[in-house]
Amino acid sequence: MKITAFLGTAIASLGLMAAAPALAGPAPAFMPMGAPAAAPPGFTDLCQRDLDSCGAAAHEIAALTGQAPQAALQAGIATSSTSTAWSGGRRLTFAAQAQAIAAETDAEDEDAVAALTVETLQALRLDTAFALVSPEAAMAAALSPNTTRTVGLASAEGELPRLSRDQMKLLNDINRRVNREVQKADDFDLYGMIEYWSLPRVIDGKMYGDCEDYALEKRRRLIEAGVPAAALSMAVAVTARGESHAVLVVAMEQGDWVLDNLTPWATPWSELNYRWIERQAPGSAAWVTIG
Repeated sequence: MKITAFLGTAIASLGLMAAAPALAGPAPAFMPMGAPAAAPPGFTDLCQRDLDSCGAAAHEIAALTGQAPQAALQAGIATSSTSTAWSGGRRLTFAAQAQAIAAETDAEDEDAVAALTVETLQALRLDTAFALVSPEAAMAAALSPNTTRTVGLASAEGELPRLSRDQMKLLNDINRRVNREVQKADDFDLYGMIEYWSLPRVIDGKMYGDCEDYALEKRRRLIEAGVPAAALSMAVAVTARGESHAVLVVAMEQGDWVLDNLTPWATPWSELNYRWIERQAPGSAAWVTIG
């Protein structure tokens, strides 16, 4: 994924972020969501070509592309305070749980793991909503505290399952399979374009793609496995090497977990050495800043 124009202001702000004093205490389990933000151009283009991969509703496209400046994109936001709607469990540390489960998975036949009956991941409960107008007016969009949107609750009481071993095996299995099966290739080499979001391109029976293409393929496979689309979001960050990078975020009870083509297993978002820029609001085509 190349650093494109939409990252210009975000990259410029990194100096201010770096200069700010570090906050004490552990990082939140969920990504703290900030102001509405313009979607990456590659994502907007994808939504005009492939609604399924984009995850946008048809009525959202005009507002997303700025063709209907007054049209509102209804998007759920789970802030660091409301994200605890996934109640009932402590946050699992990556070292203590994920690595142990990954080690077990390594020792098992991957085809057998894929055949497991996997519990359906429940969608994130969205307790607030905001109206996002055209990209030019995105920063002026306001939170709407009177609007409540609920997606994919397991019951009327909102009781949701904790992260199970089968769920972790599913995440790790799909993450590693896609990382192994897709060959890394630059968008310019594949499409003659600097930035082009798509499912991996198949050439002579082999899949090729950039970081966002890995993420979109993982999203597709997770949905096929029964994961609610509202629990899956794209996110953009800057790596320690200064490169822009796209990943898939999975909303779990314990927090937001990342599926990344640069690591073989699902990882809590805060344990990755990235500068987080923006992400999809859960269950929507709209994007918000992180922080």
